[in-house]
Amino acid sequence: MEHVTVAAPPEALIERSVRLAESELLWLRPEPFAVRCEPERKQGALKLLVALEGSGTVRQVGRQCVLEPGTFTWLHSDAPFELTMTRGRRLLLRMPAEHVRGRHPQVDLRTAVSRGRDHAGERIVAQLLQGVAHEGHALSAPECAAAVNTLLEVVGLCPRSVALDATQARVERALASIELRLGDPGLQPADISREQGVSRRYLDSLLRRTTGRTLADYTRLRRLERAAYDLRTCPDALTAEVAARWGFRDASHFTRLFRLRYATTPTKYRRQRD
Repeated sequence: MEHVTVAAPPEALIERSVRLAESELLWLRPEPFAVRCEPERKQGALKLLVALEGSGTVRQVGRQCVLEPGTFTWLHSDAPFELTMTRGRRLLLRMPAEHVRGRHPQVDLRTAVSRGRDHAGERIVAQLLQGVAHEGHALSAPECAAAVNTLLEVVGLCPRSVALDATQARVERALASIELRLGDPGLQPADISREQGVSRRYLDSLLRRTTGRTLADYTRLRRLERAAYDLRTCPDALTAEVAARWGFRDASHFTRLFRLRYATTPTKYRRQRD
């Protein structure tokens, strides 16, 4: 399975794209892949991702969902996300967030939440997305534009959002900031709490209630998880390179932490999955 770290879907993953004013439809190739998208600048876009075949996992802002055939999820362009897909076709629709929120201010737009099964409105959206995905090669650009306008309107059938309280919103912002800077070895918990305008002790207490971990513990866990994934999917990368990629300055320190988390060394972990 291919693994890449990108700011947007690389050309190798795109089978067809149609740009429509400020929106874009992207039909993704059926080959399995894994990407970590890291925004280089704010784009202010919301993305709808639907799977026609195969399955995958999506992670963003501390949430993770499973994407199965017929289901879809929202992603936000301005926060890092991870996407792993098995073989199968999928469609990505990118729209300006201000258009979606302006048209449907009450709709639940939380990202990395599996949708299309439990709510009638979401099932309708899922069916329309699947239809566009199936008929992609037969649709002209004007027809694609009409489809996007229809989807933008039909999104209003989705359930209303549950208002986030200030505490939950702060935690989500903190998790998004951590995800964006996992590869920065200079990242400190105090940096995250300062961004949120609160003390480290206070933010630690909020995260502990939400994730069971402090800022430092959560950051370390996510770095180890990303490193473990790279060890499985990047066979040519040296352990020291993987460690440095995810913010570990010292390879021996990384190995010690990795052993504590996975009860084996990085080298043995990689061999176990060959």
